[in-house]
Amino acid sequence: MNEAVQVAVKTFLIRLINGWALLGGALLLLIVIVTAINAAGFTANTIARTWGGHVSGLPGYEDAVQLLVGVAALMMFPYAQLHRAHAAVDVVMQRAPQWANRGVNVLSGVVLAVLLVWMAWMLAQGTIQMRADRVETTVLGWPVWIFMPFAVMSCLLWAIAAILDLIAPMETANGA
Repeated sequence: MNEAVQVAVKTFLIRLINGWALLGGALLLLIVIVTAINAAGFTANTIARTWGGHVSGLPGYEDAVQLLVGVAALMMFPYAQLHRAHAAVDVVMQRAPQWANRGVNVLSGVVLAVLLVWMAWMLAQGTIQMRADRVETTVLGWPVWIFMPFAVMSCLLWAIAAILDLIAPMETANGA
């Protein structure tokens, strides 16, 4: 593969990971808005009860938030990996030589990528099983399997980010 194609593929993957994180952020914003509306409903109910009224919260709020938080949180991890924004405890590695730091980075990146591909595979199998079992949320009756491919994609993008970090660490690690 020539250098221009490599750069184009790397640029595409970085943009995909950035866009995926933005989509996760949009889901988190949606969760915040829905939570605020639900909390406002409870506040309105407290006020309405003084006059004998009743205002209910959003039905199925817990179902929706549970599924959306799981999806949104996983969507952020590839971006964090790509930009080395994960918390790290490196008290020992601060004093280690550069070659040891690079060795630990390579080993941890490869192990992480392998585990994430395995996790994506298991999530894909779980998605198929959840669909076959017709598992639904308790209140809203939403099929749970519909949300799981987002987790599969997040794990695959996270593995790609780990590999990109190994290939070009200085190009992707900007502390964002």
